[in-house]
Amino acid sequence: MKKTIFLLLLMLITYVGFSQTFHKNWTPQFSSFMTDPPDVYNDYFAGAGACMMCHNAMTDNQGNSIAIVNDWRSTMMANAAKDPFWQAKVSHEVLVNPNLKEEIETVCTRCHAPMGNINAINNGAEHYSLLEVQNDPIALDGVSCTVCHQITPESLGNYSGSFLVSNNKTIYGPYTNPFENPMINHTGFTPTYSEHIKDSRLCGSCHTLITNPVDLDGVPTGGEFVEQSPLQEWQNSIYHETETECFTCHVPEIEDVVVISTMPPNLTGRSPFGKHHFVGGNVFMLKMLKNNIDELGITANEIQFDSTISRTISNLQLKTLGLALNEIERTEDTLYLALTLSNMAGHKLPTAYPSRRVFVELYSIDENGDTIFHSGKFDGNSNLISEDYPYEQHHKIINSENQVQIYEMVMGDINGDYTTVLERAASHLKDNRIPPVGFTTSHFSYDTTQIVGLALNDENFNYENNTEGSGSDKLFYNIPISGSQQQIEIKANVYYQTVNDKWLEEMFSYSSVEIDRFKNMYENADKNPVLLKSAEIISNYVGLNYKQDSDILCYPNPTQGEITISGFNCVESFSIFSSSGKLIKHEVLSETSMGFKKLFISHIKGIYYIVFQSKGSKFTKKIVLM
Repeated sequence: MKKTIFLLLLMLITYVGFSQTFHKNWTPQFSSFMTDPPDVYNDYFAGAGACMMCHNAMTDNQGNSIAIVNDWRSTMMANAAKDPFWQAKVSHEVLVNPNLKEEIETVCTRCHAPMGNINAINNGAEHYSLLEVQNDPIALDGVSCTVCHQITPESLGNYSGSFLVSNNKTIYGPYTNPFENPMINHTGFTPTYSEHIKDSRLCGSCHTLITNPVDLDGVPTGGEFVEQSPLQEWQNSIYHETETECFTCHVPEIEDVVVISTMPPNLTGRSPFGKHHFVGGNVFMLKMLKNNIDELGITANEIQFDSTISRTISNLQLKTLGLALNEIERTEDTLYLALTLSNMAGHKLPTAYPSRRVFVELYSIDENGDTIFHSGKFDGNSNLISEDYPYEQHHKIINSENQVQIYEMVMGDINGDYTTVLERAASHLKDNRIPPVGFTTSHFSYDTTQIVGLALNDENFNYENNTEGSGSDKLFYNIPISGSQQQIEIKANVYYQTVNDKWLEEMFSYSSVEIDRFKNMYENADKNPVLLKSAEIISNYVGLNYKQDSDILCYPNPTQGEITISGFNCVESFSIFSSSGKLIKHEVLSETSMGFKKLFISHIKGIYYIVFQSKGSKFTKKIVLM
């Protein structure tokens, strides 16, 4: 009987708008391990545990779980405050500039622990510390539900964590006419429709980060430094023009009709539904979090991390990069190759945090299995063996194993010297990260998304057919082969790397609880970079060493397929070979050809040879198919 009365009372609370709402202002003592996100409140926010009761049992039309909290809890956003790399880096920055401790910790916690930071600052605190984060369960809940869903429409366009949240606990969502009472009575928050929740500028609230540099003595320079700008990179792309927003990839929508809450019963389903995957590219950190769940007090389990890691790898390998490897020419001494990398993302590749980079490994093997060339070779700790120090310049042509192409942003201090201290970053020494398609140097956002260094003068970087905005880089390799007539196998691998030993050297020269903890986790971590894409070809010795006949013309050359041949009055036949020696076409010419013929090569891009036969003599013409 008592159980029945309790259930009836619970239903009344759900359906009737009481003047007094339920607020769980009690905050339990922090435990190093919680099985679920915290169901705790402060004056502005609620932990994700408060949302689980109603928003964690959804399924799609096939019955697959699309539970919001379960999908979110194993992401980098959910664990932004517990991220051991972030905590170590904050500690490092403070040790370098101890006089700026309060400013550094307050700024850094604004985006990584916003529920603790904003509540403290809005209640009169001048600063918010890393220690306070570590002892506040709601702060440790990271970038949780009531953060993003409370960012006001008026604050769109505010960056570096300066977003505004509602003063009246308004939860913005993508659906019109929400049923308000259950959320009001259970949490004190009011659901409200607003289309701005899908606006990419909302993501830019934290993912555009502009810092104020200091000199080597910790004195502010008065300047600004663009540390991260994926929003502006997206604005400078075709994706902005086609209204392909951030959520398109990072909160992928399904058209299924989904009942988005379990309370009250019999709610009408909504469509489309955005799955809260928040997929990015940080496989390295996700694996580290998974391997240290208990020590870091993480509320996701290994199975949930496996799902997020799998989605992240899939995103990197299927939606990030296009790769094409072609043989241009093979002479007695040199094999000439072109490798084209095409950015498929809506921002630079890689983007955001400056430790991230993409590098190219290319090697060639002869018929005996001997490696005759290897650029981009890395050791067991994923350190590039031949990388220049302090950083590798951008390359148009690679003709030595000691050269490697690395796409990255490199920071310089006030003196123009290489640095990984974020507070000292005052200039970009290099930024050859591959731009998105449609990116131009004349766009209004280019001042925050500049190409810096040798890539700026590379006519094949973000250019195709002399037109800017290709979103690609064509990299040439000239491989010495020393007269080899063997078949040569060439393979290119492109890798994504979150962080590497060199980038961490400066931080690991200091010691703190946070740095030492991360260093220990890093030393035991899986440091293998993620393979984005591979391409391979076989080069065969063709042996078409026939003399060139200047009277025979083949044009246009290069061509997109159609070729006009003229000046072959005495030619009896011709054959077309690929660069590997494969016969593509053979034709005997009739007397009616009159020395003029059009033909079409409908094959893949590369080098082709047309061999003309004339009364016992042979002549060859090389054609480049683009």
